Amino acid sequence: MIRVAIVDNDKLVPAGLRALLAEAGDIEVVHAATTVSAHLAGSPPADVVLLDLRLEDGTEAAVNVARLRRHGVRVLVISVHGERRHVRATVRAGASGYLVKDDDAAKLADAIRSVHNGQSALTAELMSIINDDPPELSPQEARALYLYGTGSTLAATARRMGVTIPTVRSYLTRIRAKWAAVDEPVDDIRTLLDEYRPHRGSDD
Repeated sequence: MIRVAIVDNDKLVPAGLRALLAEAGDIEVVHAATTVSAHLAGSPPADVVLLDLRLEDGTEAAVNVARLRRHGVRVLVISVHGERRHVRATVRAGASGYLVKDDDAAKLADAIRSVHNGQSALTAELMSIINDDPPELSPQEARALYLYGTGSTLAATARRMGVTIPTVRSYLTRIRAKWAAVDEPVDDIRTLLDEYRPHRGSDD
């Protein structure tokens, strides 16, 4: 029997997933929670965690994946969002699979089995998304993203780059425009950090 825990922002989702998996025969939902902290605080042992991308406590999905992996469970991310940066960030953090939510019980059960067996559970479309390179940044844009994304203010970023604050803003605006051009508009530019390696010239 594969023991599954569900960590989802919507308290109604676990009931739906239990119903979908009821006829699987070899899969049992043993616990449900709305945050990773709540799951870790009171959950029975689980083999696979079905993790929602966005939780009510606002924690980053990649951070949640890494935290669960440190506790020895395999993670299958399930979400209504299939944007490349989300898929790539969670897989890089250790997720074994990523499913866009639907009502296909067989697909969900097969994905859980694959993850439990140490295999990847990614559709061909999501695999191609992961393998796609993110929009290319100039050295100045990459440095601005790294500094600003790791906590520097606009003023501090400008000072460390030796440019003006409006110049830093223009770099960040250009980065947003590049992502919008590939149909992935970005609200918080700091979420793009995982898409790019830190700029080699950055001083920490």
